[in-house]
Amino acid sequence: MSSLDHFLGTNLAPIFQGDGPVLAQDQWPSRIKHLSATSIAMFRRCPEQFRHRYILGEKERPGEGLVIGSAFHEGLEFNYSQKIESHTDRPVVEVIQYLQDVAVPKVLEEQGGAEEISWDSQDPVKGVALLRTDSERILTAYHQNVVSRLQPVSLEEKLILEDPRLPVPLIGYIDVKVGIEVEMDSTSLFVPDRVIDTKTGKQSAAKLKPSWMLQGDMYAAMSKLPVEYHSISRAKTPKITTALESSDLVVWPNETRTENILGTASQIAKMISWMYGTYGPDETWPTLGRFADYSMSFSPCGMCGWRKVCPAMAGEV
Repeated sequence: MSSLDHFLGTNLAPIFQGDGPVLAQDQWPSRIKHLSATSIAMFRRCPEQFRHRYILGEKERPGEGLVIGSAFHEGLEFNYSQKIESHTDRPVVEVIQYLQDVAVPKVLEEQGGAEEISWDSQDPVKGVALLRTDSERILTAYHQNVVSRLQPVSLEEKLILEDPRLPVPLIGYIDVKVGIEVEMDSTSLFVPDRVIDTKTGKQSAAKLKPSWMLQGDMYAAMSKLPVEYHSISRAKTPKITTALESSDLVVWPNETRTENILGTASQIAKMISWMYGTYGPDETWPTLGRFADYSMSFSPCGMCGWRKVCPAMAGEV
């Protein structure tokens, strides 16, 4: 029986029947303890890439943009972690000193060293220099123009969304939850008001990027709060776009979208289960990333760390 016949046949009927059991226990990969916006997006992009990352547990070399963003977030967390109680920002010079002395070395160490990062220049020395200058520039700009109006109430909070249709929970980690000041019994309290997610890149975005939408909807569903994106460019003069500049950067909680997300996540879980049961962990899964369409601005294969071992790229890499 061909794989297609197997998929369309009745062998997996219990897995795909309405509100019945999502899957048999032995058909769900035990390594996968939860799903996230990142893992769901990767599966949609290319199941074979998903197999390498989440079934086999392999990791790609991080790109330049990721490590710059990580150092930027470390610097923000250094300021926010004490501001939760003090309600006062650290001086920008103190934050930048922490960035250079602690955050940058920490990020490099977590990635296994500068040689393990995929720098655009292909030169680790130039890459580290760029990491230091770019992260300092965007952190300084964001600290001077945005941070003072935000009062954090929690950092790196883990959000969980469970549903009986899913074999594992949906999990997300938010950058920061901020609050507004209210008076209660003659006492001022900061009540959670929204989730802030900062995105760094070569350009600033005034609208939600498609790759942010699933994450935004999931975070809004999990937190029951609006999710506001702050987009920061790495230009010589960084451009920062927040909800003050563009209301299109806010995702609002919506019960209908939450139900749609859970339904879609359930369907994707079933597809993961079917592929795992059909191909197993070692056989190639469908290489759908090879077939980019008009909706993509770049080929997913060009950003994939497993191109050299992918059958769909044989003879091209």
